[in-house]
Amino acid sequence: MNSVLSFPERGNYGKSSWRGNVSGHVIGELLNFFRPGLFVDPAEGSGTSRDVAREKGIEYVGLDLHEGFNLIRDSLIGRLPRPADYVFFHPPYHDMVLYSGNVWGSQPHPDDLSRCRTRGDFLAKLEVALLNIYDATRRGGHYSVMIGDLRRNGDYWSIQSDIMQIAPGRLEGILVKVQHGATSSRACYGGLFIPIMHEYILNFKKDGCVVGMIETGMAVSRKLADLQRATWRAIVEFALTRLGERPVSRSCMTLSKRTRRRGP
Repeated sequence: MNSVLSFPERGNYGKSSWRGNVSGHVIGELLNFFRPGLFVDPAEGSGTSRDVAREKGIEYVGLDLHEGFNLIRDSLIGRLPRPADYVFFHPPYHDMVLYSGNVWGSQPHPDDLSRCRTRGDFLAKLEVALLNIYDATRRGGHYSVMIGDLRRNGDYWSIQSDIMQIAPGRLEGILVKVQHGATSSRACYGGLFIPIMHEYILNFKKDGCVVGMIETGMAVSRKLADLQRATWRAIVEFALTRLGERPVSRSCMTLSKRTRRRGP
């Protein structure tokens, strides 16, 4: 397996009528690479992961919101015989495809990620789901998140960039999956427009040095705090550069020392 996956045919796995269904060949490649003893998919949709695991003779646990399992509120580890060696998670791409009340069920479900009203709500619930998955993964085990980009009203949102900031564990690699038969590839657009023809698979490892969920939350918080500090430093550096008052690095060092002396 290399960093680009491309399978024009989805294979005889799951239901082809289930919108957003991933190719079983993609799941197969991931299983060949990670070679798990216990494979888990907490959002299995129409059962693609289940079919691939059965074909390969791998022990499998598959769950989904439409089957009664709520990844936001129910403990994933509580549904497993032991911690998972590998978890594959393919969440909705926010509201690109509405699932509850559309693909399944007659009413929208309040914890359906595709029914989140705002990006903030989506990311908050997604982070809870990722922590639940991380908790259910054995130390030294892996989990993958498959996600795509979203374009709305001229704005481009690369959801994977947010996931990399909030996901627990150590990012080990990113795969690019080529999309075949996407709706955007068949549409005609005016002006400068590049159709989205790819998705990402982010691979994370549960680091053995992390003791518990409190430490995990602190690690994520530190990552976000570092990003925020870097952002503000860049803003200050650019502002001083525009003013042309003195060398950027010296100004920032002086500002940093003053901030540390004053404290919070």
